[in-house]
Amino acid sequence: MLAAMALASPADARQEPASTPAEATATPAGIPLGTPWRQAVHAHAQQNLAHPSWGWRHSERNYLLATSLAEAEGIAVDLDVLFAAAFLHDWGGIAPFAVAGVDHAVRSVELAEPFLAEAGFPMEKFPAVRAAILGHMYDKEPEGPEAIVMHDADALDFLGALGAARLLAATGEGDHYDGALRGIERFAVAIPPRLKTEAARRAAPERVGAMTEFLARVRAETPEGARP
Repeated sequence: MLAAMALASPADARQEPASTPAEATATPAGIPLGTPWRQAVHAHAQQNLAHPSWGWRHSERNYLLATSLAEAEGIAVDLDVLFAAAFLHDWGGIAPFAVAGVDHAVRSVELAEPFLAEAGFPMEKFPAVRAAILGHMYDKEPEGPEAIVMHDADALDFLGALGAARLLAATGEGDHYDGALRGIERFAVAIPPRLKTEAARRAAPERVGAMTEFLARVRAETPEGARP
């Protein structure tokens, strides 16, 4: 399967980064890229994981949210683990890497392990990366400090104006748009009770308010009898 994919190796990523020069020490958002393996992961994400909802922009936000939650909660986390997990956690859900019938988090772990090993990631930390990837969805039970803050960061990114934008960006044809609107409504209710950190629980109401206000505006702007 891997041979059939246009999968960039870490060496390829280091040689031809899309927008992360080899000498770069940080992303424009200030995320450190001071090691070759981080540069390889970041370049790979920019080259191959550009999905509007699950791609590298979401990964970048997850890393920043997770680190801010850890700081707010006083949780000691390994930033190498968070970086690898944040930028690779949705890899297995993005074409052409997704496999039908395989959970996208499981698939992401399958892809991430050999990639990180070749990139020079300190693989003694990979069990924590695996846990963070497998536990990142809001309906999972995360195990370990990095997994907990990744879980809540990913959940928060499903809420608010960004959450609504992500769900709508993932729509296609047919009834996908209707499904996205239902998803916005559902996540506003389902996600907040699953948050693990107090900092995330404090942030959730404002984001939920933005989602419900958005839905109210969509309905208010829709002519009577018409579908939004």
